[in-house]
Amino acid sequence: MGYVKILKANGQFDLLPAEDIGAIWFQNSAPTKLNFSYVTGRVITLTFDGSVDYGTGPDSDDQKITRAIEKINGASAPGIFPEALSVSLSSSLNIAIT
Repeated sequence: MGYVKILKANGQFDLLPAEDIGAIWFQNSAPTKLNFSYVTGRVITLTFDGSVDYGTGPDSDDQKITRAIEKINGASAPGIFPEALSVSLSSSLNIAIT
């Protein structure tokens, strides 16, 4: 399985699994969060230090992460960083949906 490395402000990073992502979504009520739903029923929520640039065009944060996922193609490859995002990651949460 390949991973997208999401950089944190302190220079560390979290790994986002690139395999089996069914949807990437955003809620206007939570502008600092970007959600990844997997076909397995799991959801990973990334929380950023500021509002995520979502759906504003080819250089929005969701598209940068999508391009990194496409490069990995869910394959067993080393993790890669997406293009620089507009905000830094502050935390991530992995939730099983039942």
